[in-house]
Amino acid sequence: MKVKIKNATVDDVVKETFWLAWQACGGTLGMGFLQDKPNATKEQVWDNVLCTGDYPGNRSKKNKLYVDYIFGRMMKLGFSCEKDILEFRNDKPIVDYQAWCRVYSTYQKLVEEAAKNVGAEIEYV
Repeated sequence: MKVKIKNATVDDVVKETFWLAWQACGGTLGMGFLQDKPNATKEQVWDNVLCTGDYPGNRSKKNKLYVDYIFGRMMKLGFSCEKDILEFRNDKPIVDYQAWCRVYSTYQKLVEEAAKNVGAEIEYV
């Protein structure tokens, strides 16, 4: 699914999306407790996305961001970002892999909430 971002940057929306998803996970899973940082800030979560902090080897590139875990919370969340276009999956997230879907039942709902939080308008393309 692709959306065009207006009145904010794609980075603003993506950063907020990862933050909301991380919070929605609610806690760590399995051995994730070893990476746990329950009081992480939005900036720390974003830095973890950019450097794939829970795993060595950078899977995130400038226009493609992906994380398995952030501070021990199972996310399995990724986006493709172009100038003002954000692309994300349209399939149904599975709680066993995308723990954030207990709060946001679809990628679309997660992105819409993030856009709202940063004052962005989105147009489906």
